[in-house]
Amino acid sequence: MLAALCAFAQTPRDDYRTAYRNWRQADATLESDSGAGGAAIGERANRVAAAATQYGAARSAFLNAMAADVGQSASGLANAALAVPSPLESTKILADRVTAELATVGRDIETYASDADPGIQQLRQALERERLALGALSGAIAERDKIAGAAQDRTTAADQAHRRASDGYRDFTAALKQEAAQIDRETAAWTAYYQKLADGAQRAIEVPPPQPAPIPPSIKEEPPARAVPAPFVTPLPLLRYTGAWVYPTVNGLYHGPQPEFIDLVVHEDNGRANGTLFGRFKLAPGVSGDAELRFDFSGDFKNARNQTFALETSDGAKGTMDLIPGPAFNLLEVNFQTEARAGKIRQGNFVLVKK
Repeated sequence: MLAALCAFAQTPRDDYRTAYRNWRQADATLESDSGAGGAAIGERANRVAAAATQYGAARSAFLNAMAADVGQSASGLANAALAVPSPLESTKILADRVTAELATVGRDIETYASDADPGIQQLRQALERERLALGALSGAIAERDKIAGAAQDRTTAADQAHRRASDGYRDFTAALKQEAAQIDRETAAWTAYYQKLADGAQRAIEVPPPQPAPIPPSIKEEPPARAVPAPFVTPLPLLRYTGAWVYPTVNGLYHGPQPEFIDLVVHEDNGRANGTLFGRFKLAPGVSGDAELRFDFSGDFKNARNQTFALETSDGAKGTMDLIPGPAFNLLEVNFQTEARAGKIRQGNFVLVKK
């Protein structure tokens, strides 16, 4: 099976590996350059998305073709007929008959044992020879039964191995099909990711041009103009901070308490941030306390890459939270600390992924 699969998969495997390298080497600085914005980022993102799609298609085709090949092998193995073991019933019937004959001959010999007639004695001797022959036959039948039983055991073991092999083929085929479906879902997710990257670059916050100073109105004609608040500016698009974020289920990055799950939602309204964080952490062995944490936060966005907001936990503890954009468009580092409360999580640092 392994030799056949290796011979089959070499060329398709080379195809999707080449497509993977082309994708990952297409534009290594795309994410880091996306913060600057601009139409060029959209064009670059589209090229990388096409490379990701090509890799996903090649990988999925490879897995589906291998699943079809393994499935065909599984069908051939399932249809292979094993030799049907010979039944032992006939041996048992013959053994029972010989046993009955031995009993009959034994009774006849006892009947003629005390008769002195020469003819009767000859008959008794013939019966003795018959008993010896029946005894030898009984031994031969027992040996045959032993050999037949061993053969049947070997056939049963072979049948069980055949069933295990068939089940293994079926499980392998199902796993290949599931992996191919997962690759299709991941390809769609990568396409959506690069589209959001391009959209986010187009929507980068720009500093509005300065407005000319208004002409002071006449005091008698109308009241003084209201003061207009100065516009806020962040060096990165607000999408790098806002939205829904979660802690990844595998290969999560953290420092301090290990998160079990984290849900973060960040809203923006006229330059002001507000949101909620809810999570649960893994406590160290032998440590007791409340593993869950919930807090609300708010504050103004500042002209800085890292944003800091005030927070308040569900039990009233005050603290601060930092939002730090990660190296990729969909990564956000969170760093928080609160007032000390008995049995409560008071600080943490981890990287979240955008939903």
